[in-house]
Amino acid sequence: MNLFLTIAIIISGSLYTWASYSNLYLLKYITKPITTILVIILAFFQEPDVYDLYKALIIAGLFFSLIGDIFLMLKSDKFVQGLVSFLIAHIFFIIAFSSGFGPYLEISYLIPAAIYTIIFLWILLPKTGKLMIPVTVYALVLLVFLWQATGRFYYLAGSSALLSFLGAILFVTSDSILGYTRFVKKSIASTFLIHVTYWGALLLIALSI
Repeated sequence: MNLFLTIAIIISGSLYTWASYSNLYLLKYITKPITTILVIILAFFQEPDVYDLYKALIIAGLFFSLIGDIFLMLKSDKFVQGLVSFLIAHIFFIIAFSSGFGPYLEISYLIPAAIYTIIFLWILLPKTGKLMIPVTVYALVLLVFLWQATGRFYYLAGSSALLSFLGAILFVTSDSILGYTRFVKKSIASTFLIHVTYWGALLLIALSI
């Protein structure tokens, strides 16, 4: 089942990317939510490696990611609504990563992510205008998200923790490219890079169940 769904996710995500570059709007609006729905289905069929609460929290985070997808693909600018949806998703992921064995409060795991966040906000914030506060809040939540994923990987050191850690790194990468593309400079490769890292992140987080 995992292999079948993973292949379906790759195909659907590839169709979305092709539709985006080819201006096939109907196909784009269909394949974007379908790709994330397929990830949710994969998560649903996972047998929990740790405990049932972790699975429920991850699925909740994936669901709010789907809502964020829908907001961000609308023709009218729903960036703030999408940002709030993904912020809620990250809160669920943070609770999942830190539940049972955490929270993980070692500063040594926080420092690298904090340095990256400070540098990125220094580049981004002058371009965000009225969105400075929501972007800052989101970046700080994303920082905690990566911090807890790192702590979970360090303490548990199993395949589940590794997958969630790698997923967190990809999620931060995706959001960084998205933020840079929206506020600083667009690139022809940005759509591809944003969604490869984004759905890769969701897939790894779903497989960490």
